[in-house]
Amino acid sequence: MLSTPTLHPFSSHFPPALFLAGLAMLGLARRHTDTRWVQAACLNFSLGLLMAILAVLTGMFAADIAQWPIVAVEGHQGYSFATVIFYIFCTIFVYTQPFKPAALFFYGLTVLAIGATAWSG
Repeated sequence: MLSTPTLHPFSSHFPPALFLAGLAMLGLARRHTDTRWVQAACLNFSLGLLMAILAVLTGMFAADIAQWPIVAVEGHQGYSFATVIFYIFCTIFVYTQPFKPAALFFYGLTVLAIGATAWSG
C-alpha cells in the first residue's frame, strides 16, 4: 500500500529503469534502422521524465516532513535536480535528433547522474 513515507522510494525506481530501457530501444533502432524502436524509446523517455519529476517532488515532500536528516538529503537533492535537467535534454534529443553526438553525450551524462543520485541516496 502506498503511503506518504513510501511514495518517494516507489516513484524513484521508475526513471532509471525507463531511461535504460529507452537507451536499449535506441540501440535496437540504430542496429535495425527501424523507426518504431525510436518511437518506443520516445515513450519510455517521456514516461521516465514524468516519473523523475514525481520522484523529485515526493522526495522534497519527504524532506519537508523530516523523514530523513537534512544533511543526508541535500547532496541527494542536488544530484536528483541535475538528473532531471539532463533527462529533459535527453527527452528533447530523442524526439528531435536521437543519434547526434550531443545526444549521445547527454545520454551518457544522464546515466552518470542517475548513478550519482542512486549512490548518494
